[in-house]
Order: sequence, then structure tokens, then C-alpha cells
Amino acid sequence: MTRKKEKRKKGQPISLSFFCFLFLAFCLLSSISISAKEVTKAQRDEVGKELACLCDTCPRRPLDECTCGYAQKQQARIDALLAQGNTKQQVIDAFIADYGKRVLSKPPAEGFNLLAWLMPPMVLIFGFFIVRSVLRTWSHAKPAPVAATAQPTQETDPYLDRLEQELRERES
Repeated sequence: MTRKKEKRKKGQPISLSFFCFLFLAFCLLSSISISAKEVTKAQRDEVGKELACLCDTCPRRPLDECTCGYAQKQQARIDALLAQGNTKQQVIDAFIADYGKRVLSKPPAEGFNLLAWLMPPMVLIFGFFIVRSVLRTWSHAKPAPVAATAQPTQETDPYLDRLEQELRERES
């Protein structure tokens, strides 16, 4: 009861088992490509703008803007974490776990860091009121009184007397 394998000759139909094999292979390959999540640049940049570059050459620029070697390594790490199916917050939390809160490009608005968010508007408001009060003082200031000049009298002004005398001499 052994079956001999026969070679398929031209014109013979392909067996049903071969079609089933092709169908299963196609299904497996398509499911693999669907499960391997592709990370777009927009997704990486969305996470990268929340994280700062910690190299010594960049002035703490966000990772999505920085082009140094350190930033490229960290962007590759973001890509890998997103490809594993992690959310944006999970990726950020992973970076915070490794580097601490200094990796954030913006300080969280809590505790002492709240001053970093509140001080700039408070300084602007305070400066506005100072400028306003100075301008008000300047606009309402009364002009300084001008010192009255004493009108010289003929008795006190010898030059005027001399002038009048010379004019009389000329006329005569």
C-alpha cells in the first residue's frame, strides 16, 4: 500500500494540497507584515518633541529637531519602542526611568517646576504695572516753576543810564 510519487506531467492539474499550502503561506506572511508595526516620522517626532537631547553640544534641543549623533541614537530607540507597540506615554516613561526628569524638554508643571511656568507671566505683568505708573507720573507732573527774573530798574542798571546819556548826546 505504498504510494509512489509520480512526477506531474504537463497538462495535469495541480493538486488541492498545493493550493492549500500556498494559501496558508500567503496568510502567514501577510499577518507578519501587519503585526510588524511601522513607525512613521510623524509618530517619532511627536514623542521626540517631548524629550530633550542630553549631549553636551546641543543646548537641550528637542530630539525631533536635533541632528547630533546622540539624538539619532535616541530616535532609533524611540522607533524601536514604538514598533514594539508602546504608546507615546510609555516611551516617555521609559526615557524618564533611564535618565530622570531632566530628559523632558519642558519641566512638568508641578511643585518647584511650577515656578518656571508662572514666573514669566508674573514678571511681564509686574513690568507692565511699573511702566504704567512711571508713565502716569511723567504725564501728570506739573512743570517746574520758572524762576522770575528781576526787572532791572533804572536806578540799579548803570549801563541803561549810560546808554540813554549817549543817545541824548548824539541827538544834540
